[in-house]
Amino acid sequence: MNDETIWRYMDFTKFADLITTKEVFFCRSDLLGDPFEGSCPQKHHERRIEEIRRQATAFQKEISLYVINGLEYRKSVYINCWHMSEHESAALWRLYLKSDEGIAIRSTRNRLGASFSNFDPGVWSVPVQYIDYLIDDPPVPTRMAPFRYKRKSFEHERELRAIVYADIQTVDGIIQAPPSGQGIRIKTDINQLIDSVFLAPTAPDWVYDLTLRLCKEFKIEADVVRSSLAGDDALFI
Repeated sequence: MNDETIWRYMDFTKFADLITTKEVFFCRSDLLGDPFEGSCPQKHHERRIEEIRRQATAFQKEISLYVINGLEYRKSVYINCWHMSEHESAALWRLYLKSDEGIAIRSTRNRLGASFSNFDPGVWSVPVQYIDYLIDDPPVPTRMAPFRYKRKSFEHERELRAIVYADIQTVDGIIQAPPSGQGIRIKTDINQLIDSVFLAPTAPDWVYDLTLRLCKEFKIEADVVRSSLAGDDALFI
């Protein structure tokens, strides 16, 4: 598989947090804002419930556990999102640029994986597949598989996901998610992770100068460059 170029857009404070702590934040999957997050497509759900009905003696209890476990499992899955593209995205600059102080980190899928090489049990990176949850019936061989699918309405994101999951235990068949707050932070090899740092198209000179100083102070080896869209003012009116 080709080593995809990936981007992560953020405000300046999040970038400063990343390079000073050398930690990447993974959001708990049930807090990402998509009610379909981690859910199975309708056809898979119907087929699985029918299998339970055929095989279980106390099938109503088993069906309840199947649905509840699926919802609880999301609390043990943590996701960090990237955009796959060879080039900057004017649309994502507009979406994430809350001020003139935005930053985009350019990396690759291989660099992302290598930056977490010391993390055990490891980070799973996977391109999201966009499906129709009512019609499509993709394979769902494991509990993690649903997290590689999203609805077609999100297709513009072209998302690559870095995913980790916490150790889980079951009590009476119910998954017990560990207390986690809104997410977890994982140490990264910051110079392995970051290929280049791009300043927002509207970033003033002082932001560029401050970014250079911060990167030098914290020994960030990546180039700091201005956005190639800086002259496209019409895009940001």
